Amino acid sequence: MVEHPPLLLDRELSRPALVLARQFIQRWDAHARQLDDGRYVCVHEPLNVGHLMAHLRGELTLGTYLLDRDSQARYVVIDADDDRGAEGLARLARELAEKEVPVYLERSRRGGHLWLFFSQAVPGKEARSFGQSLLACHHLDDVELFPKQDELRAGPGSLIRLPFGVHRLTGKRYGFVTSAGDPLAGTVRAQIAKLGDPETVPKEAFDWYRSIIVISPEEALSEPKDVATDVVSEKVKASTTVLEFVSQYVDLKPTASGAVGLCPFHDDYHPSFAVNDLDDYWNCFAGCGGGSVIDFYMKWQEVDFTTAIRELALMLLT
Repeated sequence: MVEHPPLLLDRELSRPALVLARQFIQRWDAHARQLDDGRYVCVHEPLNVGHLMAHLRGELTLGTYLLDRDSQARYVVIDADDDRGAEGLARLARELAEKEVPVYLERSRRGGHLWLFFSQAVPGKEARSFGQSLLACHHLDDVELFPKQDELRAGPGSLIRLPFGVHRLTGKRYGFVTSAGDPLAGTVRAQIAKLGDPETVPKEAFDWYRSIIVISPEEALSEPKDVATDVVSEKVKASTTVLEFVSQYVDLKPTASGAVGLCPFHDDYHPSFAVNDLDDYWNCFAGCGGGSVIDFYMKWQEVDFTTAIRELALMLLT
């Protein structure tokens, strides 16, 4: 059997184990263990702090379930299984940092995990709606979103490897890093301490992402369309960028991914209006909405879609 170096001395394990218990464990009536081939099995025995200390010592490796027995979640995790996916997670971490949405990036055997914590437990359906919209808005694919279920029906649901344990296939531990790839903190003990009181997703950001309806390709094909209007709207959006257009109406300051400023749609004292130049959209994290040039004009002029298309076409296409 491979000898795994201890993460911390036994006398130092109590506090880190309690951090894992408080921040990562959703249920105690059963627990998941990783086998030597990397698979997980559900052990139908109660989890206890002794198991968490053994996990930190490297004697066993635990998985943590993302939904509690009431189908509530206190975080979502985005899992990337290759280098390309890991690069996408790092990009997402940087983009969210600009929007003051805190994330925690963890290395893994083949890619990484991106953790987003909530200030309180939310129904699994809401957690997944937030995560799905976040992935869609930031054009991140080839990743998995956890939890995988809106609610529990049979069994304990999806799980993710509990941080700071030894992966049974590689014999390695994978810590947390910044989006630039630097360690989150200088020591493992300091990293665990940071996770003891993680920054959480602001309510405005949670509500904004959840407000976006993600439509599958099948649903999109089934929706009736006004073909003429659809063609003109695409020409309007192709004629300018959101940053170029919005800059005529809002005082914006450049950022790495676009620009930020005070939102023109509410009494804004701290910049909550952002334009993503790479993906060509705007949004307000105080809940005023977001989207394309057309969405901005509709809200700015307080007109409907058809009127906005007609007026923008006269402005931009003639």
